[in-house]
Amino acid sequence: MPDRESKQYPPYWAVPFSSYQEVTDFLRELETACILLGRPSDGTCSFGAIARCLQELGRPDRAYRSVHVTGTNGKTSVSRMTAALLQAGGMKVGLYTSPHLGHFRERIFINGQPIGEQELVDACNQLKSLMDEAGVSMSPFEFLTVVAFFAFRAARVDYAVVEVGIGGRVDATNLIAPEVSVITNVDYDHMELLGDTLEQIAAEKSGIIKPFTPVVCGPMQEGPRSLVLTRAEQLKAPVLLIGHEYDATEFDLVGYRRTCTIRVGAMTWPGITVNSPAAFMATNAAQAVAAYEVLRRRGLVATLDEPVLRRTFEQLHLPACCEVLAGHSTIVIDGAHNAAAAASLSSTIRSIRDGRRTILVISLPREKKVETIIRHLADAGADQAIFTRYREDRAAAPQDLADIWRSCTPAPAEIVTDPDDAFHRAVQGAGPQGLVVVTGCLEFGGYCRPLAQAAVSQVVA
Repeated sequence: MPDRESKQYPPYWAVPFSSYQEVTDFLRELETACILLGRPSDGTCSFGAIARCLQELGRPDRAYRSVHVTGTNGKTSVSRMTAALLQAGGMKVGLYTSPHLGHFRERIFINGQPIGEQELVDACNQLKSLMDEAGVSMSPFEFLTVVAFFAFRAARVDYAVVEVGIGGRVDATNLIAPEVSVITNVDYDHMELLGDTLEQIAAEKSGIIKPFTPVVCGPMQEGPRSLVLTRAEQLKAPVLLIGHEYDATEFDLVGYRRTCTIRVGAMTWPGITVNSPAAFMATNAAQAVAAYEVLRRRGLVATLDEPVLRRTFEQLHLPACCEVLAGHSTIVIDGAHNAAAAASLSSTIRSIRDGRRTILVISLPREKKVETIIRHLADAGADQAIFTRYREDRAAAPQDLADIWRSCTPAPAEIVTDPDDAFHRAVQGAGPQGLVVVTGCLEFGGYCRPLAQAAVSQVVA
């Protein structure tokens, strides 16, 4: 496994942050340094530094109860769903996810709203003063993780739902002591950090399991599932396994929304609706309900009446997670960034396409297994693919992606280097009643999301 203990980062500013802009400039500087060093800006490089800072801050992560969520795919959606259920149960809830779509504040939510600019500045200054004194260096993810924990304590939240950055075992978030842990699934991603086999990846993700702490385990192959169950048994952690202790069944597609029946133990909720056409979102919803039920059974949260639970899922929006925006064309934004996610998206496109002209707009990070991802997307039956590059310093060459596409399907491929132009070209090419799908990574989805919202608003107006 690569060494993640490097501390070769630029010097920290010697004065406190006076504005949110200064915070974002600082985080961008750290992000650039990570990229230049070949290290993940959303990963963990110095686990000890985080522990030291949390200790100096008086362990803010212990001021509230928490839920810890990891997995190859779906962990952001499950985190958002769990936080929404907790809030519906009357709790004040912090939510920490990554990466962000538009701005860094989106990583830290309090009761469904991004943290305020001044609140973020104040929390960042608390950590920065410690770092300046001790000469500690961090990646942007590490820095924001500690900041989030401090901000949650300052906001006096009852619960924090915390999403892992990468893996779990040595992730910056893995210093918390959760009431329940969730492992959504295990598939291939971040192999350069987590290992080349599903069992190695499962070992990293099962690192979030704590002694005697219940674990909600999602769908995965027998090898990684066996490893997760063995780890839980060693730590005497009770397991809720999908297909056994809980489940999602009777999937149905109604327009662009998915319905299902969710079961946890002997309790059943039929006809639950989620705001996404993707079948896996129903499974994600079941995992969130299972996590909530663990807390309810322990007397840590209130019982949710069925109408409240239904309304919570019906009203919850999941940005860039197979998100549908209807306008001149129907626009789907999905941050599929690995082979498994691309395969799921391909299946979803086939289920909603309904003979309409369909154009994909794709930008992929260069370090991903791009050939496998493109092959899955080519199976969606799209009429055309437009390849672009976002961001310039991290994205794979559009020409390389187009060449792979052409080897998989007779559907034409076009290269439009500018992402704005690529998006508008797709909308124009799809025409009235057409379908445009933006995919490849969450960053690209976040970039195109305002463009899609503007396109929809123009049609409505």
